[in-house]
Amino acid sequence: QAGKHVLSETPIGCNALEAVILQRAAEDAGKVMLQGTHPTCHPVTKRVRQLIMDNKIGPIEKIELDLPVAHGLHGKLICGKTGATMSLGVHAGAIVRALAGQEVRVVSAIAQPSKEDPSIDIDMTCELIMPSGAGARIHLSVDEQSRKNPSVFTVIGCNGIIRCKEWFQGNGTSANEIQLEQFEGVGDKFTEYVDNTSKRDTFYFQLMTFVEEVAEQANRQGSVQTKDDMPGMPWHYTKGNGPGDAVRNTALVDCIFRAAGMRPRATTTPPPAPYSSIAGMSKLQ
Repeated sequence: QAGKHVLSETPIGCNALEAVILQRAAEDAGKVMLQGTHPTCHPVTKRVRQLIMDNKIGPIEKIELDLPVAHGLHGKLICGKTGATMSLGVHAGAIVRALAGQEVRVVSAIAQPSKEDPSIDIDMTCELIMPSGAGARIHLSVDEQSRKNPSVFTVIGCNGIIRCKEWFQGNGTSANEIQLEQFEGVGDKFTEYVDNTSKRDTFYFQLMTFVEEVAEQANRQGSVQTKDDMPGMPWHYTKGNGPGDAVRNTALVDCIFRAAGMRPRATTTPPPAPYSSIAGMSKLQ
């Protein structure tokens, strides 16, 4: 409402309803809004998606993703107060959706509540399914004992497997390594390293995605004739995923909570006018 483009921390709101309100506000203002799902901006994630698109492992059968407390960078200081799903769930959903190129649905979820506060989950395991029939398993943890564990994901296809370990931190600590194993013929194994000579972390690539998106949409300002031509509309995003993607990621977090027998986070700050009327949309609560 102040006329600024926005790169948001994750999650973008407490629940999917808040994400919808923010999407509408960005569209009304004609401004770019991106949620900071930084791992999806990293060259390793994009390279793995390209390998999948090139049919290097055949149709996807399952994606397995483990995000420990270290993925949150602030560790237990912040993540321990918000819980595993609120701290890491948006990233997990965004990574799985980016790799598979499909939407996901929650099948089941098991939470380990905090002893100090049962409303906070220190560990969450969730099973997902995609329209193609492929599955996904995500494991999220803010247990301090998981700090030394790397962030890893494995993409299993009918003709091969892709494995990645610790790709996002940068500053000399990321492996940026992609292992590809193919089953056809006698079977082959390949290892490649994504070039990141400057040792930049994932936030650099996130920032560049945001900057390029703002510049791209600013170039359209001179050709605006109708509201549909304004920057900030869903169909204009070309560099990053717009606020509609944030809505889907946040809705996934809500569904994970429900499947685990926990309540999605409630709105604590009412939205300002004119968006206060959206708060009554019961289908998203």
